[in-house]
Amino acid sequence: MISRMGPRAGRRRFPPIRRWCSRSNSLTTFPPEKADRGPGRGGRDVAVTAYVRYLAPGAADNPDAATAADRGARWGVVEDEVLADGTIEGNMVEELAEPPFGGEVRTGRRMRLDELHLLAPATPSKVIAVGLNYRSHLDNSPIGTRPEPTDPPLFAKLPSSIVGPNAAIEIPPDAEVVHAEGEVVVVIGHAARHVSPEEARDCVFGVTAGNDVSERVWQRDDLQWLRAKGSDSFGPLGPRIVTGSAWDDLRLRTRLNGEVVQDARTSDLIFSIPEIIAYASRYFTLLPGDVIYTGTPGKTSAISPGDRVEVEVEGVGVLANDVKVESAKDGT
Repeated sequence: MISRMGPRAGRRRFPPIRRWCSRSNSLTTFPPEKADRGPGRGGRDVAVTAYVRYLAPGAADNPDAATAADRGARWGVVEDEVLADGTIEGNMVEELAEPPFGGEVRTGRRMRLDELHLLAPATPSKVIAVGLNYRSHLDNSPIGTRPEPTDPPLFAKLPSSIVGPNAAIEIPPDAEVVHAEGEVVVVIGHAARHVSPEEARDCVFGVTAGNDVSERVWQRDDLQWLRAKGSDSFGPLGPRIVTGSAWDDLRLRTRLNGEVVQDARTSDLIFSIPEIIAYASRYFTLLPGDVIYTGTPGKTSAISPGDRVEVEVEGVGVLANDVKVESAKDGT
């Protein structure tokens, strides 16, 4: 049973029933007797909930903090204000005592969403990505036209490449051709090893938006794609994780300086999210919080310092990042 009681600090609870409405481009809430609850993970009815990771107010001003954890990184669930027409505006965040993968443990502390400094909504032990997973990308691949793959072409990005919304994409000084790749990113909810596609649906915690930033010359010339795909800031992620959405058919759009340069749906994927998870789990143990970039559609676009890249995933929101030249660090 899904509780509709008010939240209590220190208690686990499930959020109310919410569905994404493509017509209004918003979350809509329904009373239990009218809730048209579609199949969620594993074919079960699930609620739509949004989670964010952020710095506690005032922590962002600490100049001595070296990491997000040192600066007071927190998890929170987006609380909603229900409007007269039944739509929801998420404008408050209730703090969680721990990451949400094992269920919500709320502290009772609430803050305004627009006053928080949002971070990437995951701290993965592994960042896996899939290449050539849209047919529209096969003929537009920067590494040449490719046949349709028979298995998901996997590669890895480094966890240190992950940055959050509004963080800068920093281009290394020796980079030549850098492209943005808008993608839907799946977040793992519990450990998975040797799972079937059917079992893999239960491993999905939620989805978010991502940008698989790529340096094409390094991608072409290097033996491995490590620096081409895994350089610092080459993995923007966010702004939030949404659970329970119909991630089999989400719209994905990428904008460069306001112009739409990619537009596709996850129903166009060659390998579905459950198929990707099942295949990856043959070789790697997927852990809660691990992320998988599921592929980019169509043609990708070169980015340069001064550009602004926005990746929008239906129901998730807009991941926006400005591009700049990597700043010199002390001792380099």
